[in-house]
Amino acid sequence: MGVLGLIPFLLKTCPQVVRTLPDRLRSLRGRTIAIDGTLITQRLHFAPMPHHHRHVLGWHRIVTELKDFDVNPICVFDGQERSAAKAREVERRKEIQRMERTRGLIEAARLHRLQQLMRLLPHYRSLRASDRQRITETLAKVAVTRPPGAHPMQGSQRCDSTTSTTVDGTLASWSTTPPLSHPHFCEYGSFTEEDLEDVMQATNGEPLGVTDHHEASAVWSNEAEQEMNVLPSSQYARFNALPYDPDTAPHTVNWADAGEHAARRWPLDALAVYTEPCLQPGDIQVALSTLYDEYQQGLDQLTSMPSSSSSVSVTSDLAPDAPEAGIEYAMSKSQLQMTIDEGQVWEAFATSPLPTELEAILMSLARKSGAISYSYHRRTNLPSSETYKECKEVLRVMGVPCIDTTGPFEAEALASSLVMHGHADVVASEDTDVLVYGAPLLRNIANRDSPLVIVSGSDVYNSLELDRSQFIDFVLLLGTDFSQRIKNVGPQRALKFIKEYGTIERVIENEIKYPPRIPAAAYLAQVEVARTVFKTLPPVPATDLLQPLPEDPAAVSHIIQKCGLHRALHEHWDHEAALTGNYFNDNPSASFA
Repeated sequence: MGVLGLIPFLLKTCPQVVRTLPDRLRSLRGRTIAIDGTLITQRLHFAPMPHHHRHVLGWHRIVTELKDFDVNPICVFDGQERSAAKAREVERRKEIQRMERTRGLIEAARLHRLQQLMRLLPHYRSLRASDRQRITETLAKVAVTRPPGAHPMQGSQRCDSTTSTTVDGTLASWSTTPPLSHPHFCEYGSFTEEDLEDVMQATNGEPLGVTDHHEASAVWSNEAEQEMNVLPSSQYARFNALPYDPDTAPHTVNWADAGEHAARRWPLDALAVYTEPCLQPGDIQVALSTLYDEYQQGLDQLTSMPSSSSSVSVTSDLAPDAPEAGIEYAMSKSQLQMTIDEGQVWEAFATSPLPTELEAILMSLARKSGAISYSYHRRTNLPSSETYKECKEVLRVMGVPCIDTTGPFEAEALASSLVMHGHADVVASEDTDVLVYGAPLLRNIANRDSPLVIVSGSDVYNSLELDRSQFIDFVLLLGTDFSQRIKNVGPQRALKFIKEYGTIERVIENEIKYPPRIPAAAYLAQVEVARTVFKTLPPVPATDLLQPLPEDPAAVSHIIQKCGLHRALHEHWDHEAALTGNYFNDNPSASFA
């Protein structure tokens, strides 16, 4: 995670310390860089590249560019042990993973439900008017049995009044309710409204593909289903018995290999409704009632869901009350909007004998749901030990020494130590903890289309007119992996307090309007441990372990062929655009070990 908001603050307060190298690696010719191998591997793994071995391809391209400019790399990876000081942050990240898994389950269930509705709609339209009216009356009765206002997401709440479910300019009045304004509907460290930029681009015009039920179910986990008790798959049993012809089914995307398809643009008819044997009115009525009941049961489960499965909060400042907290834990704001829109679809079924333009509405919702479901699948699919093994394998045969940390140290700490002890010139990473350790930080090393950015830790605290101890206390106030941020204390206020009082202890003593989130004694103990972490550099490995390795072109070629990357090597792809920012807006590159 690094230091919260540090780089934006520096760009605003003392931009001269953030220097660009417009000629990129030419400026570093003959130098040695210590690369945070764990962070780069995670970013490559999560990058939106359509290849299963994108991490191997990314490293190959990075090292090739370094070699072209005579830059000597040393890659540092996290070892097996983790710092006890980071236990709370590790638990917070695990909590986010649990939350995102829950959201993924919900979206997979919605995707299946929407697809089944699309299958049913032609049959519904083919019925006699009297049969359609009977089904409408049945659904209306089911809806009446649930008291109005039973679910906070129903009614007049909206996520965005400008976001209406329109298709080709039609249905302009489909969403006319006012914006969602409840102060507790905030982001919980995960899938924010901004996350949907790529999703919405995909669903405006040429969409991302979505799966059919069999592929979507691959997102589900029996263990997760039991743990989270969200929309058990047994609810699908009755409808799954309907006639189904896979030869006429919509195009599918297998989530297990979704990386192969993520960049593809799918044709408009990818979700086209196909023909299958006609169903009897009773079958259609049962199927629609089952799907509607599933939708309602999902709402019931959401309102009873705990806001968190542990004592570690994944939020920042707001603490919503139940049942809203359970809903927010389970759904992002974008998913909440999808739930409202789906509710309007069911309302149309229950109030109109023949809902107009419903195919277009369902297609639009299914496209968005498919894209969101894929995104959650991707973010919860963490790098495996095999991922790191493959990266180290290709790095070593390309001549790059790879070292693992020992003891309670992480890769950025050891990389910083290599620089501070004269074995390297700069640390290539995106983790601003490097600056707190005192080493210069090199950013954008893997984004060949952007200039390199270099920031020196000593330049930073000198420009802020702080000594190193004061600088460490300043960043601890901002929030790090080892310390919590104090509510309403941003960078400007934190700098003012440290300049005025010198230490965090005196800040807590004098600024009683800004108490820590936990008891002061516990917070100060946390601060003391964090100070020790940033003032303690890991021991440097033996010098011979840091020397370049002999290159083995034959072995490199074998790995490339084995991973099926031969063609991809000759294609242009910005293999690390993710390093220029945060692709998910939620720190997906964090280590969860």
